[in-house]
Amino acid sequence: MTIMWNAVRERIRRKELYIVVAIAVLLFLLFGSGDGSLTINGEPVTGYESTFKILLVLVNAAGCVLSMVISLKTIPKEYETRTSHLIWIRGISQSRYHGELVLANVAASIFADGILYLFLIGYTLILGTGDYFIRMIPAYLIFCINAVIVSMLVSVVSIRCPAWVTGLVGTMCVLAGIFHSVLNLYRNMVGGISGTALKWLLLFMPDLAGLQTQASNLIFGKEISVHEILKGILIIYILSIGILVIRRREA
Repeated sequence: MTIMWNAVRERIRRKELYIVVAIAVLLFLLFGSGDGSLTINGEPVTGYESTFKILLVLVNAAGCVLSMVISLKTIPKEYETRTSHLIWIRGISQSRYHGELVLANVAASIFADGILYLFLIGYTLILGTGDYFIRMIPAYLIFCINAVIVSMLVSVVSIRCPAWVTGLVGTMCVLAGIFHSVLNLYRNMVGGISGTALKWLLLFMPDLAGLQTQASNLIFGKEISVHEILKGILIIYILSIGILVIRRREA
């Protein structure tokens, strides 16, 4: 696991982590205070639950983008710097090498997601109740599934594809995942060829908004959909197989 821990330390030291975290802190300061002036359709958003749900959406989006940025160049950079050849000399298989690098991306993404989530915990302690705080701990296990999915997806694609293709695929997945419910509603409205194309697109895109909603439901004591959670776990399982199967020619 030496490869993984070295890669984790390198991911954490990268400037992208601190840039996105700084943006998240700014969002928290703007919308997380009781003096915020956030409005939707001309109506001010007030109350802990309403504001918290909006903060959760923002943190989810920031976490997914951060996971994509962290994982984008990890594997390609190893081959560009010829670090991979030092690994082959030691007799380590390509599957194990890629697997540890992906685990490093996932660990760094969860770490970054945890930092963002701490702001939500702080907001809850200031304006919420003890019951919400207790539920936020298991809810985080659901919430960070999104970061794991995005990190693993981008990592798997980066094994064979150039950075610009990986970035394009990652961006499409993040946007489609965050706005999954909105796109699904639009698909039902338009129908025809556009609706069919959108249906197939959403079929292969992870529902990041759905998992975020389940985390929110758990926090506020509402019914959660186990089906949505199992779908997320299934995607992680499929991506894990991809790490073992997909190989890079340079090896």
